[in-house]
Amino acid sequence: MFLTTVRNSLRVYPWKSARATNSIRGLRLCDGEMIVAALLVFIGLTAHSQTIVRLDSSYVPSLGRIMKSVVFLPAGYDGTRQYPVLYLLHGLWGSYTDWRSRTRLSTYAAGCSLIIVMPDGENSWYVNALNDPRGRFEDYIVHDLPAAIARSYRIDTARAAIAGLSMGGYGALMLAMRHPERYVFAGGLSSYITVPVEIPAGPKRTATAIVHESLPRVFGPDSTSFYPDRDLFELYRRTSPERLPYLYFAAGIEDGYSQLLSAHRELTDSLRGRSIAYEYHELPGRHSWEFWDREIQPLLRRLIEIQHDYRDTPKR
Repeated sequence: MFLTTVRNSLRVYPWKSARATNSIRGLRLCDGEMIVAALLVFIGLTAHSQTIVRLDSSYVPSLGRIMKSVVFLPAGYDGTRQYPVLYLLHGLWGSYTDWRSRTRLSTYAAGCSLIIVMPDGENSWYVNALNDPRGRFEDYIVHDLPAAIARSYRIDTARAAIAGLSMGGYGALMLAMRHPERYVFAGGLSSYITVPVEIPAGPKRTATAIVHESLPRVFGPDSTSFYPDRDLFELYRRTSPERLPYLYFAAGIEDGYSQLLSAHRELTDSLRGRSIAYEYHELPGRHSWEFWDREIQPLLRRLIEIQHDYRDTPKR
């Protein structure tokens, strides 16, 4: 197994009694022989199904321009039924094409009854920029994008999920904590969860300092304007545990960004103290596409299980 350390892999279902589950790693996501029998009916897989790839574009009122996204539809997509949806966010200096071009996501998702939407978040940190009225990316992801997707595809908005990597992991977790009524699951891989507290950048041009260069453009010159409205360490305290979505964290032990691991440990320890439903995995790997390509697979497996449970017993 890839998994060498699991800290606080606590699974508490606020809308359902907890039960033992297994994380199956290194396997094809929807391979019928590899997934527990309880998931087979939901997934509705076929052995050789292929994901349908679409390139969408739409006018976004909150940004005042046209934005593009990649959409994965399940094989045999049926416009008469509803599908759960995952909004999957990219990282800093990335684009809406990253998950398609730099991972085998289309293969992992093959056979799954799930729509995956990969929008362009630019270098926005997925917030409404403090000093740019045309940089309302939170409004885009939370409101405009789902509305546009719902006009084109049959999505089940009651089983929406959001996830991402690095900057996108922060964005997914932050948006889910700010809008818990919109998501049943939020996941982050190598999430940069210490913003906006770490503004401004230090004098050394480290990997962390390079990330910090993007922050003042979005959050302002210091953290006071957005704190604590965008700080994960404060946001989870503002919502009762049973209203928060299921939270999923994974980080590489060799990640080069300072404080990433310690921040994950601190945050997840705090979540455990409030009996919030989450799981956290520390695994071998760096802040790299090799790690994200591998770890998107168990994230998707857990997501499918949570969406399936939510269908049976909705969150209160």
